[in-house]
Amino acid sequence: MTGKDDGSLRERLRRETAGAHERVDALFGACDFGTEQGYAAFLRAQAVAWETLRPLLDQGSTARADALLRDLDELGLEAPPPLADVRLPGEATIGHGYVLEGSRLGSAVLLRQLRAKAPALADRASAYLHESGDTAGWRLVSTRLQKSDGACANDEDIIGDALFVFDLFERSWQAVDGVPANIS
Repeated sequence: MTGKDDGSLRERLRRETAGAHERVDALFGACDFGTEQGYAAFLRAQAVAWETLRPLLDQGSTARADALLRDLDELGLEAPPPLADVRLPGEATIGHGYVLEGSRLGSAVLLRQLRAKAPALADRASAYLHESGDTAGWRLVSTRLQKSDGACANDEDIIGDALFVFDLFERSWQAVDGVPANIS
């Protein structure tokens, strides 16, 4: 992406969700991947979000959610419960996909961090980050959004759906923040 406003829906999404994206990145970026406790906090908060969204997930996203559960199990942790007070839509939209598929881009960076800071931990419990490395879904979402001229009747709904997912990840972090992980 060039950074200029090209008028596409993808550009509008990037611009109008930037604040929410930055908040979520700051929360999850605060996890210390050099410690099992820090990495576990990341996994637990991710699991809350993914399990909350599970009814909407396609096959590729379900594989990511399942990989998260395997990582938690590998660390001897139970999966935290999904958020109870979330009203999900009937089906996933491209707005949801923008956030979920876009998160795959950061997963490669996070996997490199984990390998650099805690190689034994990366060998033991990185199924989620590995599963998240396939960016084909992101390329499809990105292309579809790029082709949109940003003037569709449901653009506001799509942006709202993306903000909903960012908010859900923020709430998921808050749901497990400060709760000890009791790693075995």
